[in-house]
Amino acid sequence: MRKGLVSAGGIIGLVIASGLSSYAMAAPKPVTKRPFSEINVGAMISMTGSRFESVYRVIRSPDGGGAAIQDGSMAGTTFPLNGSDNVRTYFADGVRITTDKFTLAPPHTDGIGAITGSGKCAGGTGVHQKESCTYTFTGTYDLHTTLVKVKITGTDTR
Repeated sequence: MRKGLVSAGGIIGLVIASGLSSYAMAAPKPVTKRPFSEINVGAMISMTGSRFESVYRVIRSPDGGGAAIQDGSMAGTTFPLNGSDNVRTYFADGVRITTDKFTLAPPHTDGIGAITGSGKCAGGTGVHQKESCTYTFTGTYDLHTTLVKVKITGTDTR
């Protein structure tokens, strides 16, 4: 009889423990707000009229390395040029989708000019699905090589 009570008590303990661990796994994770910085280096690969497409290597970010595709357009044909874009950044933990507004300053005589802008997260997959973020960026572009280097700083919430 005593063996039966001990066995029953052990089974009940196992059921309770597994139930608690299931709850802990299903419990919502706390929202985390954090500052971030990211460095992207890339090049324009096509331009038709005022529309363009660029690809980037994400050198440093909180999500590790990655790759990005930027689809955008320019408003106007004289410097300073204003533009907007949509960017899909591919990381091991998911895809982050962002939208940006930016300005290209007139280039220097060597063809290098400054980029400034701001953006926000617009969804994604994996950990980026419910992410919200805002950021600003600064960098340079080269008219001769189409190379672009951008440093992004902002805050994200997951």
